Amino acid sequence: MPSSRVNINPEVLSFARERSGYVIPEIAKKLQVNEERWLKWEEGEIKPTAKQLIKIASKLDRSPAFFYLNNPPEEEPALSEFRTINNIPLENASPKLIQAIREAKRNRKTLLELYQLQNEEPESIPSYTNISNRIERVAKEVRNWLGVTFEKQNSWRGSSNALTEWKNILENKDIYVIQYPRVDIDEARGFALAESEIPIIGINSQDSYNGRIFTLIHELCHILLKDSVLVNDDLQNYFSSGNQEMERLSNKLTAEILVPSEIIQELFNSQNNELREVNRLRSKFKVSSYVILIRLKNLSLISTQEFNRIKPEVSFSDTSRSGSSGGNAYYNQIARKGKLLVRTAFDAYFNDNISLPELTEITSWKVPNLNELAAKTFDWPEEGKYI
Repeated sequence: MPSSRVNINPEVLSFARERSGYVIPEIAKKLQVNEERWLKWEEGEIKPTAKQLIKIASKLDRSPAFFYLNNPPEEEPALSEFRTINNIPLENASPKLIQAIREAKRNRKTLLELYQLQNEEPESIPSYTNISNRIERVAKEVRNWLGVTFEKQNSWRGSSNALTEWKNILENKDIYVIQYPRVDIDEARGFALAESEIPIIGINSQDSYNGRIFTLIHELCHILLKDSVLVNDDLQNYFSSGNQEMERLSNKLTAEILVPSEIIQELFNSQNNELREVNRLRSKFKVSSYVILIRLKNLSLISTQEFNRIKPEVSFSDTSRSGSSGGNAYYNQIARKGKLLVRTAFDAYFNDNISLPELTEITSWKVPNLNELAAKTFDWPEEGKYI
């Protein structure tokens, strides 16, 4: 028996496709229908089936009910708050990037609701202006606020562990951090939405650990400067004087937070081979060799000639891109949803503020798997019974 047709609004269908970043050939291929059929859906000549509508809604990141609206809603594009680091207009963003940002915004609203349910107030985020003449002092204040000392930083076990620690530190300050998959690094290494409560940082899981660490702190700096930004430039250009003033300040503050001038000057051994010294310092600060090399040059610890000689031998990332596939499914889900959201949802459930169905909806995880998800979220023994 053929599936029944659904009387959706074709104008709303066209709106949803455009807002999701799809062109007709692309979305038609995703749904395995020919372009002519999709075009007829948008023109209202024919209607999709109920089964097709469910697939359409999933691909366009909408509820099926959305397509029955009388008119398209007054809705800002997903990227309307953002600028690129060179103030380039954000046009033709990929559907995956749009979906990641849209989902992050929805999840932030959920977080605010969960905080209200539990009578909790998000932590206040400090803000700074006119920092050009006090970069070192502001960086010290930020590191103190985060509770990061050089001893702690040096104790982290490699770049992977350092990334986890930096994320945990920011999440403990009620900054919502997500890692989004399947977006090309050239399109977006990261983004920041500088909200006054629970700001958002997104980092690209396709990037290397060192690349993600730099992007994470770079986006934090934009939040501290109350600047929403999407980074889609080569990270080495962060250090170029050609970028806008805001970007220049963010770059300097990022470098000072990750590698404080006072500490690297104390540690630098001028008697050591330059490349060996770069690698030694990299291992202490858990950043890339390129970041260390730039710091040494900017602090006049090495000459421009030495910098140019060593530069071809180092890279920004040092480590290969880890990619978003594979790995533990639970940890991948926590990273994509954001540990702050998952942890807060479990807290709300344990305190009887939300139901089990609500917990499954927020975490996008089925009931039989929630116990292990809780164990991974809180680092509890996996053999325990929590749900």
